Amino acid sequence: MLDLNKFSCTGCSACYNACPKAAIQMVANDQGFLYPQIDEHKCIDCGLCDKVCIPYNGYTKEPFTPIAFGAKNKDLEERKNSQSGGAFSVFAKHVLSKGGVVYGALIDDNFVVLHGRAQNEEEMTKFHGSKYAQSDLKDIFSKVLADLKAGLPVLFSGTPCQTAGLKSFLRKDYPNLLL
Repeated sequence: MLDLNKFSCTGCSACYNACPKAAIQMVANDQGFLYPQIDEHKCIDCGLCDKVCIPYNGYTKEPFTPIAFGAKNKDLEERKNSQSGGAFSVFAKHVLSKGGVVYGALIDDNFVVLHGRAQNEEEMTKFHGSKYAQSDLKDIFSKVLADLKAGLPVLFSGTPCQTAGLKSFLRKDYPNLLL
């Protein structure tokens, strides 16, 4: 079963999404950060949570050479409504134009930062702007997997630990996934 050491857990929710018995909930601590909490009455000790846990399995399995790109959206209005040079909008529009879906962080009506899914440009605009807070992913990883299995192009935008958590949850590479 997971070692719930809050100093190593990133709160990525891979374990929450992997649990076949919904024995894991993401619960906010006194500072508002989400961490897994296991209901031992529901847990069947299948070990899936351990298999997808990045800190438990190590952050890198193979050495790699990071590749970095710089980008700036040519559309000044989109750059004003975005962060990081407006690159997200370019990637998102490309994926949507191919009939795909986009996942990103948004702030809901109660000022809660969470992840959502968009199927068109109008829905995608709710992801504009940096949030600088941990988002509640809920079952987003499971939705991403369903879309990938359906053959849809998918863009997932999140923090580095959320992206690593998604990759670990998926347990294989998908050519139709852009992170």
